[in-house]
Amino acid sequence: MNLSKQQIVALINEELTKTDKSEIKTMINKALDKEVAKAVKDELEKTMKDKKMKEDIGEIAKKVIKKLYKDLSFHHPYIIDRIKV
Repeated sequence: MNLSKQQIVALINEELTKTDKSEIKTMINKALDKEVAKAVKDELEKTMKDKKMKEDIGEIAKKVIKKLYKDLSFHHPYIIDRIKV
């Protein structure tokens, strides 16, 4: 029995129900989520080993903390007053 590619595709599509299609979609999404998460984790680990990157992250964190402190002290001084030492 020699079927053309179009006939095979038509048979497969014909046999799949909406439930089947949603299950397949769910399985693919789970597999992709795992692969993407692993790839991102690996890339972050490689990047975080770089000394320059650590310094850059430190500088960004300092800038954010300085701006937060300045905003709190000028616009919300009562928040700083509530801190117990």
